[in-house]
Amino acid sequence: MVTVFNSLNQEQANAFSLVLNSSGIGNRVTRSNDGFRIDVPKSYADAARDVIYRYQTENPNAEDDGSVSRGHPAHKNLSGIAVALLLLSIHLAVSASSAPDDYIAVFGANASRILGGEMYRCTTALLLHADAAHIAGNMAGMVLFGGAVCVVTGSGVGWLMILASGILGNLMNALAYETGHMSVGASTAVFGAVGILCAFQAVNTARTGRGWKRTALVFASGLALLAFLGTSARSDVGAHLFGFLCGVLMGGAYRLWMGQPLGMKGQVICGITSASTILLSWIRGVMN
Repeated sequence: MVTVFNSLNQEQANAFSLVLNSSGIGNRVTRSNDGFRIDVPKSYADAARDVIYRYQTENPNAEDDGSVSRGHPAHKNLSGIAVALLLLSIHLAVSASSAPDDYIAVFGANASRILGGEMYRCTTALLLHADAAHIAGNMAGMVLFGGAVCVVTGSGVGWLMILASGILGNLMNALAYETGHMSVGASTAVFGAVGILCAFQAVNTARTGRGWKRTALVFASGLALLAFLGTSARSDVGAHLFGFLCGVLMGGAYRLWMGQPLGMKGQVICGITSASTILLSWIRGVMN
């Protein structure tokens, strides 16, 4: 362990420790002669400094008197709201059309059609919702869980991972059904975000040496949330489960192999990739 921050007051030390933990960097807060210091594994020293630098940059009102603890970046990422409003706009446009059911028929995740080569449906189905309650629940999920993922990864990488988990979740669900089963809604991606967050926390727990029981508890909590929110009578349990599992795999891979979040250029590239995937899938469906 090496010291990366020194001469902190207790509130600053706790805030910095929380930010580092949320980014998957194990750390230790220790009282020193001139306040508190934070130690991290030597290989993560540069990443820790970068995470705290980004945190302070995103929170310009945070001051050295300890108010930094009230400006945790989880409350600063607004991309979840933007995505939720996008989903709402699409839902309102489809509902106001002359034949909203036709959109579901053409763009929904029909299992047999997907296996027949219409792969675009795995993406476009994420943008369609059955009713007001359906869209409201998924909007809330995107704000809460999607925004939380992006706090750790950055918005571009975060939404690309969430979108990928939704697409792969729909594909795996189609492989499981192999029939005309139809599924729509962003909930597959929402539970992908839940899986990503569980993987982040599980890897962080393992790295800090808290034992396999604590790591297993993280996944148990995620599955409990899946059971509570994703198993209603009208829910597609298979799509939710597969989205969650895909999220766990991607979140685990990200946390294990990414020492620190991508810079602005990488975030922009990932964001453009996400938007292009959605746009091209929609165009493919229109031309089909």
